[in-house]
Amino acid sequence: MCGRYVMPKATSDLLSHFEAKEIEGRPPGPSWNVAPTQNVPIVAERPEEGTLDRRLLIARWGLVPSWAKDSKIGSRLLCTN
Repeated sequence: MCGRYVMPKATSDLLSHFEAKEIEGRPPGPSWNVAPTQNVPIVAERPEEGTLDRRLLIARWGLVPSWAKDSKIGSRLLCTN
């Protein structure tokens, strides 16, 4: 069970809570068992003319080090016990 978490919020709840403008990508639904390599929503923000521009993006969750030649190594870097 190492490296898993719960994401009980719907995408619309995240948009409203963080005041994000749009969704880029196909959003996953709520999950009680989010595991590495799954797609997850993230909030990205950047300053824009005195305000923060927030967007909800969909990203693959996990660790892929800069030295990796293949993104599949990310699955092997997590604990397996």
